Amino acid sequence: MPFLELEGKPDLENNPRELVGDVIVGSGSQATWRLSGNDLAARHFRIALNNGSAQVSPASPQNIVVLNGEQVPTDGSKLATGDVLAAGQARFIFLDRADSKRPAPVTSAPDAHLIDADAKKGYTLRRRVVQIGREIGCSIVLKDPTVSRFHADVRAEGGQFVLYAMGASGTKVNGESTVAPRLLREGDQIIMGDTTFTFTANPMPPGIRPVQFEDHEDDAFSRKNTQLAQRVITQEHGKFARGSRKQLPLVPILIGAAVVAIALVIYFVFRHH
Repeated sequence: MPFLELEGKPDLENNPRELVGDVIVGSGSQATWRLSGNDLAARHFRIALNNGSAQVSPASPQNIVVLNGEQVPTDGSKLATGDVLAAGQARFIFLDRADSKRPAPVTSAPDAHLIDADAKKGYTLRRRVVQIGREIGCSIVLKDPTVSRFHADVRAEGGQFVLYAMGASGTKVNGESTVAPRLLREGDQIIMGDTTFTFTANPMPPGIRPVQFEDHEDDAFSRKNTQLAQRVITQEHGKFARGSRKQLPLVPILIGAAVVAIALVIYFVFRHH
């Protein structure tokens, strides 16, 4: 009978846990193996046993599960003894027997960065959650009207870094629109509005200035509405065209209003005589 072990918790009751049937791991009351304090979703991932084989799959498309350093697809991946599963801040070992050999613990990963080559800035991902957007309180503030106030998060999760896209105007990775959470890989190009970030775990390139925190004294820009599209109407040669604001002549309007006012005065004067 296979087992799942939560690494680093030798005193935890029922660890390693014997797997029988379908097992749901998460932090909620409906989880078969309920674990708190590990940044897990209520129902984070499922392990299903079938004819002696085991398969792991995320319980929701919004949950990230990492198997041996690779993101588990929504339709699942097969497990073999010694496989390392990572979810939230937890690391699990899949074992075919309770006394099976465990893999060596992982060493700490090197720092990862988001590089904005155009601005010559580099942001080191040392926070568990790095918020990117137009809002003044974000970790990385982009003064771009096409970027949402809270556009995306990069989260340390499963021993890796995961991009969560939230902006209404969209986020692209390597030219592809991204909606579901996505495990970031070396060299990924992340496009948000007019800004392109490069994700890297290598040392920061020459000429890039390391930035941890930026001062933003004026938060007026962050309170503006996100511009999804610009469609402005103008009057040209009797027709409406796109490109600039509609401008109506002011003098004729004032003359017309004065004529109407004079006519009303004359009407009331003659009516009372």
